[in-house]
Amino acid sequence: MTGSIQIRGTAHPPPPRHGGRRNAADLSRAEIASTNIAGRPLLNEHDSSSRVGTCLASWQGSDGSLRIAASVDDPNAIQQVRDGTLRGLSLGTDMVMSEGGDVLYRNQAELSICEEGRRPGTWVDTINGRTVHAVACFSKQQQDSARTLAPSHPCPSRANCR
Repeated sequence: MTGSIQIRGTAHPPPPRHGGRRNAADLSRAEIASTNIAGRPLLNEHDSSSRVGTCLASWQGSDGSLRIAASVDDPNAIQQVRDGTLRGLSLGTDMVMSEGGDVLYRNQAELSICEEGRRPGTWVDTINGRTVHAVACFSKQQQDSARTLAPSHPCPSRANCR
């Protein structure tokens, strides 16, 4: 295997509409909009001794998610991404907290490829410009038709997705 592969995907789903957090490390809309992980390490399962690449860019997706682009250059990791073993994405968030436990500052220390991220919908969806993960939505309103969505778009009627 030679060189590297380029991946894209969702590192953080859109935050809840009500603005709450499920976990102290979860990001708000404003934090997603201002996050820049370019240059951060891409790790294998948050193992700081297993750097497998570099984050190239991050941006807010049209659905409010945090989208990423990264380069994977470790031959074993490349093979695992290609064969589907490592297709999950997980942010490593560094938090500075008060003595009372309130988060004063959040920063993305790294991004990891993993078997499956803890947050829903955090997957590598593109390898070298080719879609490798998509969501198909079916609902009564669409009857017998299915709509396959581009990787950065959410299902329009999440409650009816099957």
